[in-house]
Amino acid sequence: MNNIKAFIKNNPKIVKRALCVILTLFVAFSIVTVWGNITLSIEKFNIETEKLNIVNGFKIAHISDYHNTHSNFLNEAVLSSLKEEKPDVIFLTGDLVDCRKTDIEKGIDFVTKIIEIAPVYYVTGNHECNISIDSQSAFDNMIEDLEELGVEVLRGEKAVIELENGEEINLYGIDDPYFHCGSSSEVKQTTDLLCSAFDVDKNKLNILLAHHPEQLDIYSKYNFDLVYSGHAHGGQGRLFGIGLIAPDQGIFPEYTSGLYKENGTNLIVSRGIGNSIAPVRIFDRPHLIYTIIK
Repeated sequence: MNNIKAFIKNNPKIVKRALCVILTLFVAFSIVTVWGNITLSIEKFNIETEKLNIVNGFKIAHISDYHNTHSNFLNEAVLSSLKEEKPDVIFLTGDLVDCRKTDIEKGIDFVTKIIEIAPVYYVTGNHECNISIDSQSAFDNMIEDLEELGVEVLRGEKAVIELENGEEINLYGIDDPYFHCGSSSEVKQTTDLLCSAFDVDKNKLNILLAHHPEQLDIYSKYNFDLVYSGHAHGGQGRLFGIGLIAPDQGIFPEYTSGLYKENGTNLIVSRGIGNSIAPVRIFDRPHLIYTIIK
């Protein structure tokens, strides 16, 4: 300790420069972190299929893990992008609300605005499951509110999307597996059971909405051409494009952001809009995805 004090006393210029560098780095990191939490990252994918004959393409907007976001910057950015892009449909893949800072009205208000832009299809996430455990009536009321708005809530159900040219897309949605199981060790088996309940027509284009991305090997078993998921929050934080940790995947998770392929199944994973356990995102901007199917 005496040596440190002596060094500081004898080298004031070096110490001052070091403190300036540290302060500059701290300020820069803080600015980047704030910017990375209130600005929207938009990603676009083109998916080609021989199962449809769409001249101009079919545009899907994908939003996940909204977590009743209170950021006006993010809300305005999402709405502005949707109005500009004019998607044919909007998919919400779970965690519309947050069980730790539950504000169901905020989530409903968000959906009220986006359903004016395009039809909305929705599946639950693990946070909706936790809300149902704490208050089944609150969860039931939320689902009722969504359905009254015109949202297609898919809880182990199939919807048919009719295109302008008369062709059809089969859309399936499953509940978060935690609605049907009690531990992470049961998620895979439960997901398998939920997917096996569908009679999937291989000749049609089949899309699945499912909150958990880490079950890609299960989804690919059942002839889904395209799967939309969230849940991983991009790995909570990212370094060099690699996620750090994600629920049900652990450290350095495999499925956190973007497009993955397995046995003919395309999985598109959103990093989400809001935050939950981790209060801030580190190099992991909120994520809005558009897919054009051709």
